[in-house]
Amino acid sequence: MHRLLPLLVIAPCAFATGCANYASLQEAETMRARAFELGVGGTATRYALELETTQTVTDATGATTETTETEREDLLVPALTLWGRYGVTDRLELHAIAWLPLGASVGAKYMLVGDRDKGGFMFSPGLDLSAPITFQILDTSGTLFDAYVPLNMGYRFDEAAEVYFTPKYVLRMLASSDAARVGHAAGATVGFALGHKTQLLVEGSLLYDTLFDAPIVGGAIGVGFE
Repeated sequence: MHRLLPLLVIAPCAFATGCANYASLQEAETMRARAFELGVGGTATRYALELETTQTVTDATGATTETTETEREDLLVPALTLWGRYGVTDRLELHAIAWLPLGASVGAKYMLVGDRDKGGFMFSPGLDLSAPITFQILDTSGTLFDAYVPLNMGYRFDEAAEVYFTPKYVLRMLASSDAARVGHAAGATVGFALGHKTQLLVEGSLLYDTLFDAPIVGGAIGVGFE
């Protein structure tokens, strides 16, 4: 019998639930007050999975023994990404992102340092929460929930060009019929945004998954319309 362990990653990657979204697809600063942005893009993320194979052998006396082998495999997961951003004030932003057909999250960020009109260095910490996802794989069911803490930093050269660097931490909580699990991922996203009212965003992400002791690598491209 084959089982993908832990279910923390394989269950959402089964295309009936949700892989964590490690893309940012937004520059460091917040939207202006009452400004609204819609965006569309695509992501591709490589996840490391562990495949456990158990074999049962029966000898001539009828005694049985089990042997277990574990192999690490990579899974490349593409997704269509849609997002919306709204400026509550010049420094507080609410946003939502969906990576279809895998999942969605909502969140906010607050600009502590910087001024969008003046340019220069920007710093906006944030918090994002995924929609709880219920899944069933083989004989195991459960619910998955992610919490993201991004530290959005960037440098705006003018109104149409910015580079951004976003260190981030992801806490993953899984309650299944087998057990409760907690996973962690930490790393960063680096990208650039070109354009003013219409923006092209291109970025790459690299995080380390402590649960698998393996990296997670992703890329994203999108266009935002204000």
